[in-house]
Amino acid sequence: MPAKPEGVVVRLNLNCWDQRIRANEIQITQMLLNLILNAFDAIGESGVLSVDTTFDDRSVNLRVADNGVGVPKDLQQKVFDPFFTTKESGKGTGLGLAIAAQVVEDHHGTIQVDSRVGEGTTFTVTLPRTLEGMKKE
Repeated sequence: MPAKPEGVVVRLNLNCWDQRIRANEIQITQMLLNLILNAFDAIGESGVLSVDTTFDDRSVNLRVADNGVGVPKDLQQKVFDPFFTTKESGKGTGLGLAIAAQVVEDHHGTIQVDSRVGEGTTFTVTLPRTLEGMKKE
């Protein structure tokens, strides 16, 4: 499968260009990549992936949403467990979301999942904002 399936539309709504978090860039990139690749797998050949960022006084929020197959309610908290996967044998290791959750935890943030079978899944990552390195006006 290519990095982005040809029939998948990616919608970006990024509103945090001037906001800062204290983070390891490589780890945050890996976390985001894992969330996006997981969404591509859930969507399949065609669908929509949305990536949104917002912020408030204390946090920067990242939302990765897809309109893929979704995850049953009783399995949603297990998706962050190492080696847990809903994919068929040989299609995934069950480590992507576990790694994403660990990166978020290491950065003193939270990650939440909301999913409906047949409608899609949304992962919301909240990371603490910092004023360090920001321009003063």
